[in-house]
Amino acid sequence: MRNTWIAIWCAAGAFLFASCDSGSGEETTTAETTSQTATVAGTDSTLTEDKQELMQFAARNNILQVELGKLAAAQGASDAVKTYGQNLVDWYTTKQEELRELSQQYGVSLPQQLEEEGKEHLTELREAENFNEEYWEQLTEAQQEAIDKFDDGLKDIEEADATAFSVWARNTLKELQAQYEQAKGQEVELKRSDTGLNLDN
Repeated sequence: MRNTWIAIWCAAGAFLFASCDSGSGEETTTAETTSQTATVAGTDSTLTEDKQELMQFAARNNILQVELGKLAAAQGASDAVKTYGQNLVDWYTTKQEELRELSQQYGVSLPQQLEEEGKEHLTELREAENFNEEYWEQLTEAQQEAIDKFDDGLKDIEEADATAFSVWARNTLKELQAQYEQAKGQEVELKRSDTGLNLDN
């Protein structure tokens, strides 16, 4: 999926998640497949404490990213940022639904609302003088934190582990890495554009 996104990114010259809609069916299929695999195996009914913490972190990150996306869709200084924000809302809403299904399978309770730290970030972003610049900075910081958490949570899980949670976590990590690359690329383009404007003036 990562290669598909990058190809679309280059061809379109934009930073939209054009593969989200087409990928949602694949994600649903993956969730169903991993769930069936867990049922057949009969050993994938509990999670270690570390895995439960990763699942709960993922839920918090999904909530934060949805709120960041909503804010970008409402306050973005360009149509591109607004569209990007809406795509974030759509993608992370889907990921949160997948996570809810997993949490029910494993009997894990997930956070349901944004934490105070996240609320503070959103308030700072709303009041930022340069919304686009601040948005990309906060977005990429949150994405990098998520990647680090998933990397750490998956380091002791064998590639051959095909349990529902492990498959979901590995796929999500790949998608997060692709998103981060796209967001960082857009951040660089924004700074380059600002520099160009300053030089012209």
